[in-house]
Formats: sequence, structure tokens, C-alpha cells
Amino acid sequence: MMLKKILFFVLFQLCLGYTQAQEPVSVQLTEKDGLPDKEFYNIIEDRNGFIWLAADKGLFRYDGKVFKNYSNREKRGLSVFEPVEDQLGRIWCNNISGQFFYVENDQLITFIDLGKELNGELSNFVITAENLIVFTKYKIYYVNLLNKKVNTAYETDLAFGLPFEYNNDILFGSFDNLCKLSKGYKKEHLFKFELPKPKKNGKYNVNQKSKLFKLGSTLFFSREHNEKNRFFKLDLNKHQYTEIHDFEVLANQRYLSYFENNGQLWVATQNGVLVYSYNNDIFKLEKQFLEPYHITKIIKDKDDNFWFTTLNNGVFVIPNIHIERLNISAENSNISSLEKIDDNTLFFGTKSGNVGFYDVINHTEDIIDLPSTARVSAIKYHAKEQWIFISKDDGGFLLDNKTKQVAAFNNFHAAKSLSIINNENLLFVNYANVRLLDSENFNKRGQDISSNKRTFTSFYDSEYQSTYIGFVDDLVIYDSDWKPNHIRNNDQSIFATTLTKTANGMIWAATFKDGIYGIAHDKVVSHITTDNGLVSNRIETIKADGNTLWIASVNGIQLIDIETNKIKTLTKRDGIVSYDISGIEILDNTVVFSSNLGLFRINKEAVFKAPIQHNVYFSQIEINEEAIEVKSNYELDYDQNTINIEFNVNGFQFNQKGTYTYRLLGLNTDWVSTETGINSVKYNSLPAGNYTFQVKPVLDFESSDTTIKALKFSIERPFWKTWWFISGLSIFVLGSTVVYYRRKIKQKEQQRQFEIKQLSLDNELINLKLENLRSQMNPHFIFNALNSIQEYIVLNQKILASIYLGKFADLIRTYLNHSTKGRITLQEEIDCLEMYLELEKLRFEDKLEYAINSSGSLTTGEIYIPTMLIQPYVENALKHGLLHRKTDRILKIDFFINDRTKTVKCVIVDNGVGRDKAEEFKARKNKKHKSFATKATQDRLALLNYGKQKQVGVTIIDLFEDDQPSGTQVEIIIPFTT
Repeated sequence: MMLKKILFFVLFQLCLGYTQAQEPVSVQLTEKDGLPDKEFYNIIEDRNGFIWLAADKGLFRYDGKVFKNYSNREKRGLSVFEPVEDQLGRIWCNNISGQFFYVENDQLITFIDLGKELNGELSNFVITAENLIVFTKYKIYYVNLLNKKVNTAYETDLAFGLPFEYNNDILFGSFDNLCKLSKGYKKEHLFKFELPKPKKNGKYNVNQKSKLFKLGSTLFFSREHNEKNRFFKLDLNKHQYTEIHDFEVLANQRYLSYFENNGQLWVATQNGVLVYSYNNDIFKLEKQFLEPYHITKIIKDKDDNFWFTTLNNGVFVIPNIHIERLNISAENSNISSLEKIDDNTLFFGTKSGNVGFYDVINHTEDIIDLPSTARVSAIKYHAKEQWIFISKDDGGFLLDNKTKQVAAFNNFHAAKSLSIINNENLLFVNYANVRLLDSENFNKRGQDISSNKRTFTSFYDSEYQSTYIGFVDDLVIYDSDWKPNHIRNNDQSIFATTLTKTANGMIWAATFKDGIYGIAHDKVVSHITTDNGLVSNRIETIKADGNTLWIASVNGIQLIDIETNKIKTLTKRDGIVSYDISGIEILDNTVVFSSNLGLFRINKEAVFKAPIQHNVYFSQIEINEEAIEVKSNYELDYDQNTINIEFNVNGFQFNQKGTYTYRLLGLNTDWVSTETGINSVKYNSLPAGNYTFQVKPVLDFESSDTTIKALKFSIERPFWKTWWFISGLSIFVLGSTVVYYRRKIKQKEQQRQFEIKQLSLDNELINLKLENLRSQMNPHFIFNALNSIQEYIVLNQKILASIYLGKFADLIRTYLNHSTKGRITLQEEIDCLEMYLELEKLRFEDKLEYAINSSGSLTTGEIYIPTMLIQPYVENALKHGLLHRKTDRILKIDFFINDRTKTVKCVIVDNGVGRDKAEEFKARKNKKHKSFATKATQDRLALLNYGKQKQVGVTIIDLFEDDQPSGTQVEIIIPFTT
């Protein structure tokens, strides 16, 4: 297949005398640019400057930064075709499944599914105000846009061609005639083509649909005949046609697409783009570019960028048709030096050691053989003698331009710069020396101007017979007698790398980090940097062209008009091949640049596009990190004060070259500039107020573009800063203050009443303690104790009497001591109960058994309980329960300490006669009064529990055995403290 293509183009060039020369510089969009696919079928630009691409992977919209995909659930497959914009600005497309879609409100909407009607055929269509008109190979369908009713308007067996909108009519061809649909969509035959109709198997054999295209006001028609393309010029007024025979190269190609550009016909083919001129009814092939690629569609956008979709290699853009790559061979593309011989001829040297001539008319390259392969460091043309001085890293050569003879010299090797002095001698500048060589004998050493000092550049000003030399540490001007004078800028050294002179007599020095200096003889009068328009302060080389200055820097190529200070810029996005520029030469109306990627030239009159109005728009608004609908005005709550605003200018170049300036009125009035490629601004925690955000695009340093886009929004005050809230809060505070102090007065009164009542309760508690003490020291107990002591004395048991009397005294002393305390330890309570029960055991004549136990995580000495609380219940157990039992009197007292609930559970169990039997004994003794000790204990419990969350609880349980009373159990729950 590749061999077939090569043979085809060789034959074509031989037949037409066509020679591949230069081609416009194109930029291939790749995945790095976000390109989502490599197989593209069609492309359009809509009225807002968006680029729409129909691709194998779907429909995409490009805004200059991002490719956005449009799809929906109903869509079958990925591929779409034929993007078309309707009168409402909606973008339509279709697919091979027969579905038709349009984009509205940023969503892909399915309009209709004609899968059954089209049966897998990819159709072409036109959108009118009322109908979707679908062209298939043999039928034309009308679909009403309102009710979606489908009508089959026309049928044929000769294959309908592609529709072509022309003068408000829709033209289309069939195999043997040309037709049109007028405004009423009535089909009208314009004329027939008198051509035989080839048949295959009884049917007309047509592989491709016929196509119409125009050039100026002239209409042309192409159709397939016997598997070859034939072309015709149409005259609709006379209903005539004339066959054209200038397109032999297109005869065997399929899938052609046509594009008109300034009177030229561009044809998208399987082998790139063919450009034809048309004069005197003759088409002439002028050039071919993008030759290796199958081009499917060509458009030119509003910014004069040319777009090319390909079938397998993505998308190409030619941003500037006036920037062309010259036809230099690959082995000589890394050019280190460039010199102009005349307006048609350039001389160049390469880093690989080659030198040669380049003919800019015929685009031919003539290499001169040199014995050395070292890098060419500098070249200089001596116009008077027609000599070309060639300096290499390892030697020097002199080329006679008349005879093309080469002579070798050693005196000017590794030159940084070569200059012709007085139109005679050669000034040689290298890494260590400045030397003047005599033109009569270049083998002589010559005159040393400077030694052992690194230099960068030199320039001879013939008007003043002055020589400028840029050293590593200074810029020096020498007069005709070679007397030096240092040129400084505010007493600072100038590190010049390239020197040139404009028509007004100014010398311009380019530097590697300080921009460009303008020098009037020996004084700096101008300094141009990034502050006043340069895209970089690091300059590669400069060249004067009249009173303009061409500047090649590491970030672009610029042209400065030194009289008006206007600066124009070209970047790689404009089609600049490389920023690694080694030379600039002016040839009539073109400028040629040498670089590491070969030679390229620009048309200096046409390369800078006319200023256009760039329309900026808001692409996204985020409030508190959440995207919302883009509107022109917003009313926001006080907490909706983090705002991110994104804006954009559609187009291929702006976001790679231009910047934006913006301000937020209501916050500040100063314009702020963004960096290149930055198109969003974020404001955090804005205060309440009314704001207007303004943004405008800036393409050049002194842009005249005044398009301003504005966005208004207001942020409400928080409710606590509103007048009604402040007023209400003031009233509330005043009222609260009044209520507070009234409550404080009331609380103080309640506290006073409480203290009075508490004092009364304390007095009552003291009385109850005394009463409790009296109950514990009841006369019967004391009488029995004294009787026991008397009995020990009578029986002359002095020791027992003494022990008993001592225990009795200790018990009385302990009761009196406890009566003065509010609380005692549990161990103190147990000790007191031990003393009491020992004395009571004597009273019961040793017929009493008792036991006191305790358990828990805390010891009995660590916790405190109220005083005189348990003994009355023990006394009741003895007095009313066990007293009436004659034998086996048993009393158990258990203490359970619960650290989690902070309570002590005291369980008193006796095996006495029970409460009912005890009441009977009381009745026999005619004791109807209530026990004084019991009443005192109950009153004391009520006082202890008063106002407390945790209260003392007492539970009395009657015990039974075989339905007979077997004793009494008393459970006392006592809160404790530690």
C-alpha cells in the first residue's frame, strides 16, 4: 500500500511539474492537550466559538482548554457524525444506528430514532426552521421538528448526492442530474448530466455520493463514474455544465472534502491536503501538506486558525498560514549559523559540521563539502569580495562564492562572532581573543585587540566607524583607533550576547537575562524587559529590520516598533517551530529563522493577525466548593461567602498566549492580572456586602481589547448583625436582666427561708438525737445493767462486776460522743453495736447468739454514715423479737458495701417471735402507746432524707417457716461518703 502511494505521487509530480517545497507549520493536538480520540470524522465551529468534533468515541466540544464529551443513555454505540448548528444555536449530530441528537442546555437530547427507516445506512441531513431533512442513498425524509412526524418526500434508484446549502436553497445531485429544494421544500430538477449509467447486477453501481462545492461564486460538482471521480463546473443560470480535467490526481481518491480559502481550493484527501489556485478557468496545484495523513474535514475558525481532522491521527491545527517550514533536509536541520547572501539565497552552517546554500525560490539545498565535521560556530558574508568566512570549532575556511572554491585557515576557529571592518578586514571574536585579520593575508596572526578574555559578540557600525564587543563582563565600544570605552547602565555592566542596528542609528544589545538595551553611540537610552512587553528577559538573538526589531527569546518571537513601542508576539501556539533560534535574516517581505529544527519563514506583512474582539464568558461558578448554575446575578446567604469564578475565551490560542485582568468592586478597584493559562479566581470568606466581579481578556502587553464581563452578587448580613436582631437582642437582654435580678431576689428570699427552716430542722435534729440517745439509754436497760453489776458485787464477783461496769461506762461514753457528730465511720458504728450487744447478752443470761459481718470493695473505716441510725433497729429486734423467745436466741447483722452506688446495705435478722406475736404480748401488757424510740427514728429519717437525692431507706420483712412466724428481717439502705 505504501509503495502504491509513493509511485502515485512520483507520477503526479512528473506529470504536473509539482515539487514539494515548503508547507505551513501545523500543531498536532495529542493526549497531552486532552484530545480524547484519534479517529475524527467532522468538525464545525459554532456561533460562540466552540469547536465541535464528531469522533469514533462520540461528540466533543472544545473551548480552548478542555474537551467535553456529550452522550446519553439512549445513544447506541459511541461514534457520531455530521455536526450541524441550527438557527437556535443547537448542535445536531447522528449515528450509524439512525439516531439523531441535539445539544441543548449542555445536555445531549435524543430527537428521533430512524433506525428502521435507515436500516444501518449513515445518512446526511440538513436542519431548517421547521424540518430535519434526511438524505439517504435512495430516499429523502422530512421530520417535523415539532411533532416529529416522518414523511418520505422523494425516492430514486440513481443515488441522491450530499446536500449543499446555496443561496437559501438546498442543492443535491443524483447520478444523472442536479436538483434543488426551494423554500417550500419542493424538488426541482436543474439539468441532467448526459453520461452513461454503469450497471452491475442490474443495478446502478455507485460507491460514493456526488458532492457540490464552490469557489467564489462558481459552483462545482463531483461524481463517480466507472469508479473514477469526474469534476464539472456548473452554470445554474444557463443550466449548463463543463467538465474539468485539472484534477487527475483526485480521480482515484475517495472520501474527498472541499474547503475554500481566499480564492484557493483546499481538498482533504487520503494523502493530506492539496491546495489549488484557480485562474482563467484553470486549477493549478500549488502545494501539498500533511501528506502522510488521511484528512477528513477542514475548517477555518473565527481567529483564522485552520483545523484538520484525520481518520487515524487526531487533529491538526495551522494557527498561521503565513508561517512556513522550509524544505531543509533532516541531516542538516540542526542549524547553528545563518547568513544572507541575497534576497533569494541563504547560507547556513550546522552543528554536524555541514554548510550549504538554500534557494528560497526553488527550495533547493546545495551542500558544500568541507574536510571537517566539527560544529560551525559562525559564518560571515563579505559582500564586496563575495567571500564567505566559515568558522568551525577546529578550524576556519574561506569560501569563494563566485568559484565555490574553499581555502582552509587556522586564524579564526571557534569564533563566537565575525564582523567585516571598513568593508575590508575581518574581526574575529572567540572564547578568549579579539583579533583583527588582514583581508590580504588571513594566514597572518593579525592585530590583537583583546586577549585572555571571553567574548560573546561583536558588531561594526560603519556610520561612526565604531566597533561594539560584548565581553563576558562588560560591553565595550572601540573607536577607529581601537580606543575602548565601557558602556554601562546605571553603573551596571551590560552582558551582551547579540548586537544589531536599526535605521534610526540605535544600537541594540540583547542579553541573556536583562532583556534588551537601546544605545545611542555610547549611552543607554532604552531598556526593554518583561515589565514593558517582552515575553522573556532571556534573549537568544535579535535582528533589525528598518525601525523594527525582531527578537527571538526562550518564550517566543516578537516584533517591536521602536518608534511606537508597540510589541507583537508569536509563540509555538501560533506555529513557531522552535524557540532555539540561531539566526534571523530579512529577505524582502519575509523573515527567515534558523533553529535546531531547521529553517522556517514568516510573511512579515501578513503573519500578525488583525486584532479581534475576544469574548470572555463565565464557564463555572462555585459557591462553597459546590458548582451552581451560571447566572448574571446572585443573592447569597451570609455563610455562602466562598466563591470560585471560572472564565474563558474560546479558541485555540488565547489561553496559551493571553491573560486576564480582573477586579472585585466592593472589595477593591485595582485590576489584577493572571498568569498565562490561569482562568479562575477564588475568594474566601467574603464579608457581607454588594459586589461586582469584572474580568477582561488581554492578549498583548498593550491590548486595546476592552471587552469586560461582569458578574454581580450580594452576600446578606448574618441575622445577628441585622437591625431587627440587634433591637430584639437589646430588648431580650434588658428583659432578661430584669428577670434575672428578680429571680436573684426571689432566690435570696427562698435561701433565707430555707436557712431559717434548716436551722429549725437542725434544732429538731438535735432534739431527735437526744431523744434517740434517751431511747438508747432507756431506764429498763440501765436498770438491768445496774442489777447485773449489783449481783456480781453481792456474789463477791468483783472482777466481773468491774469488767461489766467498765463496758457499761464505755458504751455510755460512746453514745454521748456520737451524739455530737453528724456522721461516723461504719467501723465506729459496728464497734458501738458490739459493746451494746455484749451488755445485752448478760441481760439475756448468755442465751443470746449474735454475729456482725461486713463485705465490699471498701473497708468499714473508709466510709461514713449518719450517727445513731442502726442501734434502734437492733434494740427492737432484741426487745420485741428475741425477748419473748426462751432459748436459741440468734441475731445476725450484715453490712454490704456497694462502691458503684455509694450505698451500705445493713441487714438485721432475728429468729424472734415475729411482729404479730410481739403485738400480742404488748396487748397483754396493755401497752397501747407507740414505741418512743421507733417514732424518734422515723422522724430522724425524714429529716435526714429531706432535700436529698439519695435517701436512707428501711424495709421490714416478716419471716416464716412452715407458715409459722420465724423472725424478722430489717434492711436499711444507707448512702455513704468517703
